Amino acid sequence: MSLIVIGIAITISLLFAYLYHLSSALSGVPEEVLKLSPHRWTEQECRETYEKVKEKPIDFNAHLPPKQDRRYIVVGGSGLVGGDIILHLLARGQSPKSIRLIDFRPPFREDMLSGPAGDISFYQADISSTSSINAAFSHPWPKELSTLPLTVFHTAAVINANERHISLLHKCSAVNTLGAKNVVAAAKSAGCSILIATSSASLAVRPPRFWLLPWEKWPKGYFQLLDEKDAEEPVRKHGEYFGNYGFTKALGEKLILEADEAGFRTGSIRPGNGIYGNKYDQTSGNYLRRGDVPTWISHIRQNFVSGHNISNAHLLFEAALLTPSSQKCSGKAFLITDPNPTISFSDIYTLLTTLSATGFKIQLVPPILLFLLSYPIEMYHTLQCKYPKSLPALGADLKMLQPTLFNISNGHFVCDDSAARRSVQEGGLGYKGVCTTLEGMTMQVLEWNREHEGLRKEEEIGEKNVVRELKNMGAVGGKT
Repeated sequence: MSLIVIGIAITISLLFAYLYHLSSALSGVPEEVLKLSPHRWTEQECRETYEKVKEKPIDFNAHLPPKQDRRYIVVGGSGLVGGDIILHLLARGQSPKSIRLIDFRPPFREDMLSGPAGDISFYQADISSTSSINAAFSHPWPKELSTLPLTVFHTAAVINANERHISLLHKCSAVNTLGAKNVVAAAKSAGCSILIATSSASLAVRPPRFWLLPWEKWPKGYFQLLDEKDAEEPVRKHGEYFGNYGFTKALGEKLILEADEAGFRTGSIRPGNGIYGNKYDQTSGNYLRRGDVPTWISHIRQNFVSGHNISNAHLLFEAALLTPSSQKCSGKAFLITDPNPTISFSDIYTLLTTLSATGFKIQLVPPILLFLLSYPIEMYHTLQCKYPKSLPALGADLKMLQPTLFNISNGHFVCDDSAARRSVQEGGLGYKGVCTTLEGMTMQVLEWNREHEGLRKEEEIGEKNVVRELKNMGAVGGKT
């Protein structure tokens, strides 16, 4: 009996020792990553950058390639990247009549609802439906524009960072794969000569093996260097992508790249890795909206990229495809990111804590706790999707907490955009990036603060009016 007790005690001790080892690994930063990302943003640096961009905002329009005498269709133009492309097209002199926005939802961004952007044509369509997307593409253009060559920017996607079970693949594939196929067909039918799609640097991410062996210091794949070389290879097996999103986007990207031919040039831009730019984004914008967030990734090093830089890359790609050297870059994918070393999530937290007028704070959570919890959550969520009438759905935040989220958020992923930075003559795009992540996110916070400063002033005026009315009522009451 005593041997059994001793055996159980040893087993429990070894288990706790292993979990401690795993926890240390999930909370650490490998030496090679530290060398690539040694500098952390300081509060003073954030404040100085804030004052700099406040006094002299970055002029993204000054870095746009020249206007082309063409028509444009932006699929997914209501979103961050698609919307920025439309605004940049207008900024460089494109007529609103020459731009068509196709999306499942109408434009909702404030900067897309007024001025020239408010005059562009919007066509609602479901790109997973052949008839729906064909109708949007085939709608007549104004006569004076109908003979101009056509460029299509395909930016639509279903972004799903929490699911990997193959039974749930359809939730992404309808738009990311079938939708891409339908856009290619519709673009060809409409006489399009250039099709550029927005892909993702996450396609290069392979799921880390977090369950490291006892003698291993770091999980396999905990640090990965991301580029676009995999786009030239066959699509990997489903389980070799971080989740269903990566797999379905890879299939869609492959369809677009393989459609490249004379008279129909294609390519894709892979933003790396988190995209930011306005209050609706899922990175810094999401943090600003929440104001108070739990986090287990403050130590994680990854790249981020501004929607403006992504838009700039799309337009540079179009310009490259219109040169005599177009065959050197056509049918290829190019990863792009902000022109600065990889940052840490803690840098973003420092920036928002220092600058946000609405306040921002984080709650540090040990990654091991949520990592272990993610597996039963995934099991339940998968079952609930299979039996939706029998099992209640999880809340939005809890549903996100699955192993797939760790695959994409809990790894040190460093982006290499050297291919895109080559000259067009060398087969690149001549991409440089206009703003750094510090500058871009600071401008985003500045815009956020101005918006909420206006709201606070309205509230203060309202409160003063109420006080004034109460005083008047008191004065009147005193006279009667």
